[in-house]
Amino acid sequence: MKVLCNNDKNPILILLAGGRSDRMGFPKGLLNFNGQHWLLEQISRYKDIMDPKVYIGLGFDYQLYLKHIPWLEEALKSSFMFEGVEVKTVLNKQPKLGAFSTLQAVLYEINVNRSVLVQPIDVPLLNMIELKKLCALENEIVLPSYNTKNGHPVRLSTNFWKPLLEVDCHDEEARLDVQIKKRSEQDISYFEVSDNVIIENLNNETAWVNYKTKKSSVDQRSL
Repeated sequence: MKVLCNNDKNPILILLAGGRSDRMGFPKGLLNFNGQHWLLEQISRYKDIMDPKVYIGLGFDYQLYLKHIPWLEEALKSSFMFEGVEVKTVLNKQPKLGAFSTLQAVLYEINVNRSVLVQPIDVPLLNMIELKKLCALENEIVLPSYNTKNGHPVRLSTNFWKPLLEVDCHDEEARLDVQIKKRSEQDISYFEVSDNVIIENLNNETAWVNYKTKKSSVDQRSL
């Protein structure tokens, strides 16, 4: 597995926050995490990457996001600096078509040849040490893995993600996992991590409370 030595090892982080959040009952990115919105916590966790850029894909409940985090509306027009991170907001006007349509809406706005990290809002971002290692790996697709289970963020090269813009969102193959499975094994690298957050799914209140409790306990032990 090759390691990148150029600027492409610093991919753009895409936070997918366009879902309906039915099981949570409230937009997951607006949940309170240590006094700030979870969306902002996720952005903050990326600030130690060199030249950090984050694109946020909104859809359902976008009005609530703009209400609770007013600068997100400004970031719809031009980039906004948050804690040293350059942030751009993208609105998916057809969120009913699913997460892939939100991903496409964001990718349409990225006009540079740069790899991306795809991260659902309900999956905590990987710790910085392992995240930097993942970012530096070179292949069309890099998947983090924990105990043989693949998770997020998924690193996609420019050569892989640009053709995704041609996929019809109404097609049954309009899913990132399906598009990845269509590629040969030599195009995919697996990066074993020690952090099980990559397979977390904070899609209901119980999962959210359990994660916060566990994270608080880990943080206390590290003091």
